[in-house]
Amino acid sequence: MKILALTVLATGLACAATLQMPPTCTQPDGMAIDPSGRLVIAAPNNNHKQPGAIFRLSEPGQTPVKWFDVPAYAESGFAAPMGICFGPDGELYICDNQKAGSARLLRLTFKDDKVATCETVAAGLENANGVKYYKGKLYMTSAFLRKIPAENNALTSGVYMFDAKDRNVRVTNTAADPQLIFTDVTTGNVQVGCNGIAFNSKGELFVGNYGASTVWKLTLGDDGKIAKKDLFVKSDAGVKTPDGLCVDEDDNLYIADMHGGQAVRVTPAGKVEILKKGGFKAPSEPGVWRGNFYISNWGGTTVEETKLP
Repeated sequence: MKILALTVLATGLACAATLQMPPTCTQPDGMAIDPSGRLVIAAPNNNHKQPGAIFRLSEPGQTPVKWFDVPAYAESGFAAPMGICFGPDGELYICDNQKAGSARLLRLTFKDDKVATCETVAAGLENANGVKYYKGKLYMTSAFLRKIPAENNALTSGVYMFDAKDRNVRVTNTAADPQLIFTDVTTGNVQVGCNGIAFNSKGELFVGNYGASTVWKLTLGDDGKIAKKDLFVKSDAGVKTPDGLCVDEDDNLYIADMHGGQAVRVTPAGKVEILKKGGFKAPSEPGVWRGNFYISNWGGTTVEETKLP
């Protein structure tokens, strides 16, 4: 396992705009760019005062508008969309973060800009947090895998890999799941594990461990599974709780540091840059779109928009 040296640089960027989400969003989270080039935002709305929904905007600075309500899970009566990503045919994959053991990974298709089908890729998940599509596979983080014991009461979490053609896969949330391709442990007081997930242009997979204050860089083999793992951001790099992740066209990694209250950028060479510290309400998910940097306020109803240098 290779450990990369990191340096920390504060850039002191200020937010250019705060985008107020509509009243139908009580909690913004995951982000993705749709095939038409619009910024799409997921809202789990965990207080259930509003249904879990998907929002979007066509131009920077706009007020996001609701696109659609995510089809509710029959057993709970709601959906809680968190991580989202689009596939090559415009299909949308959604982490529906239901209660432990009921979370789902969904696949939605569209016709005339409206939901046409909603299928379940995988169900029975203890947690469904972040998801990314890569070469016909879906990589999904589960921040909790409590059925897999770890020493000293540490928390186990991990990454699942599903085939994009999979439907109704039922997982056990144990080491017996063949789709579980990576696990990590979290010690300490913040018992949340693998969370944010992103691919760079080389096909390297980045996974943040929220409670461990680390980010892994995982190299995939020909079978799509993990062939090599490197600790890309160490626990002493100044990132307290790496939540959401994204990568720009230059392979810079962006991190929403929720408990640290900051937005962080890590260059491909491993230089850690604090883009903005303070002024957030529990930042949870970053996005890069049309030369701007976005970060959703999990603890509020707004999204911050900053012009990138």
